[in-house]
Amino acid sequence: MFDFSTKAFDFSTKAYRKEAWLFLETVWKGLDYLCQQVGKEETERAAKSGKNFAYIDFGDQPGDAMVCNCFLSYASALHNFIQVFQKAFSPAEDLKHEFANVITWRNKVSAHTSWVWPRGDNAAPQNMSILLFPEFNFKFDGHFEVGGDRLESEGGGRSADWQWGLVRTHERLKEIVSKYTSGQ
Repeated sequence: MFDFSTKAFDFSTKAYRKEAWLFLETVWKGLDYLCQQVGKEETERAAKSGKNFAYIDFGDQPGDAMVCNCFLSYASALHNFIQVFQKAFSPAEDLKHEFANVITWRNKVSAHTSWVWPRGDNAAPQNMSILLFPEFNFKFDGHFEVGGDRLESEGGGRSADWQWGLVRTHERLKEIVSKYTSGQ
């Protein structure tokens, strides 16, 4: 079950670069809000279908468009948050590695689709970059994911490994951020 309580962080007290606090606080609130919206939809879906059933409905359910837009927004905002957080706090964790799938998905789907800007991608990732639909409960934990579906194209090309779940990602980010900031 998703915990809808929000935790505010003090981004100014322990930062090496204190001028970043307002940006980090603002983006954190947006990330947290997006996570709450997806978490609420997950709770509703799990209540309808249970956690013993995983599916992809290819955007056919009410709320799928909202979930996809939350993923699009979250990926782009997370990328910016990570960059500023790293400069302000110099965390021990390699955040680009920690959130590599989200960043890859952001680069291939959210920020600029591979279908329009292939940058050397074969047909499989290009096509996957515009097939926008949530997958539900594939780890049997009641969460949405994107990027888990794979395509193969003629000539052996495969779509990239860019599967990630928004709520799981946010929970991990919250763990990391809490180590470096003061809770309010």
